[in-house]
Amino acid sequence: FYKAYLVNTDFSNADISGAAMEDTNMEGSNLKNTVALGAYFGQSLIDVESAENADFTDATIPVKTLILFCEREDVKGVNPVTGADTKESLMCP
Repeated sequence: FYKAYLVNTDFSNADISGAAMEDTNMEGSNLKNTVALGAYFGQSLIDVESAENADFTDATIPVKTLILFCEREDVKGVNPVTGADTKESLMCP
């Protein structure tokens, strides 16, 4: 998905482990219940609609983006597939 136009894409309940999401436009995309183990994200992660119950274990996210992303109200919950807590999988500060 590198440099892809992913506006309003529904990734809910999807396994996007290892996907390269750098330099994408993810505005309005839904990551609810997504498994994103080891995926690569860029700044556009801030623009997703929801990340509730997502598992970001071992995902690569720019530090400045991660700090802002961790402050969101929808960054919460437990992934129904992996059992990982969303904030813990992000290693939120």
